[in-house]
Amino acid sequence: MRTRHKAVLALLAIVFAAAVTEPYTKLFHRMADVLIYNNYRHYLPCSDLPEFGKVEDIVAQHPEAIEQIESLSPGNIEVVIDSMTCPGKASIIIYYASAEERERIDEMLPDETFFGVPISLINR
Repeated sequence: MRTRHKAVLALLAIVFAAAVTEPYTKLFHRMADVLIYNNYRHYLPCSDLPEFGKVEDIVAQHPEAIEQIESLSPGNIEVVIDSMTCPGKASIIIYYASAEERERIDEMLPDETFFGVPISLINR
């Protein structure tokens, strides 16, 4: 009986620790992104993102790279600037439709940035 109480208390302590640390580590979100959804999100705070104007300039300077990414699977891959999440700041979201497309995008952007702009890769 005592062992059971200790096990329950240990389990409650683990659940409490996970609930307290999740907003800071986003461990469970990250695990779901990788293991379930095949997504990559940068999870950077707004303060670490570049200004919206800078992201617009970088995208405008590299239209051929955007076309090359989107041409991997026309109609299935879309590159957009995300300025809604953090007002005044921005990142890039690349939507794709299959694991094969994701692999090809990863080959093109191995450092998970688009010319220094953080990206998120979202499977839809």
